[in-house]
Amino acid sequence: MDMDAIKEEVKILFERMGFAGDIEEIAGHQGVTPRVSVRVRGDARLLIGERGANLAALEHITRKILHKKQGADTRITLDINDYRMRRMEDLKQDVKAAAKEVRLYGHSVPLQPMTSFERRIVHLLLDEYPDITTESSGEEPERRVIIKPFI
Repeated sequence: MDMDAIKEEVKILFERMGFAGDIEEIAGHQGVTPRVSVRVRGDARLLIGERGANLAALEHITRKILHKKQGADTRITLDINDYRMRRMEDLKQDVKAAAKEVRLYGHSVPLQPMTSFERRIVHLLLDEYPDITTESSGEEPERRVIIKPFI
């Protein structure tokens, strides 16, 4: 996995879309499937889209381009203007508030619809709470996590 080649492919893709930002940081992680994180800066609200939908589509397209050109299955995470980082912090706060409500009132609390990645984060965050359980409910794109007291 050549980081310079990945950076160049991401840069070309963004330029073709008319994005004039900077690829600020790129980092690789080895494991079963190579994973690459790319941090981008610039005026990119349209690239993020509603609830990060455009950003997820960009990741998918980038992954397909890299697979075609490099022949390897590379997982890529794009973070535009720290959207993902801020979203994770907001998600953690929402989950803590919902868990507090479940503990206080003893009833289930459904969270807003979210991506499979975000749902996984919620399940992992609440895994360490012995008195709370979680389950995913609904169909995409309205699938959500429901936080419940453990009975």
